[in-house]
Amino acid sequence: MIYLDKDRLFEKIDELENYLRELEDYLPEAEDEYLNNGLIKRACERAFQLASENLLDICNLIISEKGFGMPADSKDCVKKLAENGVIPGSLSTRLEELVGFRNLLVHQYGRVDDSRAYSYLNLELKDFYEFIETIDKYIEMKD
Repeated sequence: MIYLDKDRLFEKIDELENYLRELEDYLPEAEDEYLNNGLIKRACERAFQLASENLLDICNLIISEKGFGMPADSKDCVKKLAENGVIPGSLSTRLEELVGFRNLLVHQYGRVDDSRAYSYLNLELKDFYEFIETIDKYIEMKD
C-alpha cells in the first residue's frame, strides 16, 4: 500500500490558500490601478508565482507518493495527475496554461502584457480553487 502524507498535503493546501488570499488582497478591482502601480503589479505577480509553485509542490507530492513517474517539466506535473485520475482533464488543461503563465513571469521568456496579465490573474483564481477542492476530495477518498 502506497502511503499518502495527508498532513503534508493539507499543509501545502493551507499555504496555497494563503497565497491566493494575498493575491486577492493585492489585486485591485480597477485595471488602471494595476497598470499604473509597479508595486501592486509585482506583488500580484509574486503572490501568483508562489501560489503556482505551491500548486506544483502538491502535484509533485502526490506524484512521488503514488509512484506516477518522473514528470518531464512543470506542466507535465499537472498532466500526470490527470492521466492518473486525480484531477479532470479539463482542469489539467487550464492548470497547464496557468503554469505556462507562471513560467513566463518567472523566467521572463518575453515581455509581459500587463493588461493581459491583469485579466489572467483575475480569471485564474477560480482554477486554483477548483484544484484545491479536487485535491481535498482526492485526499478524503484515500481515507
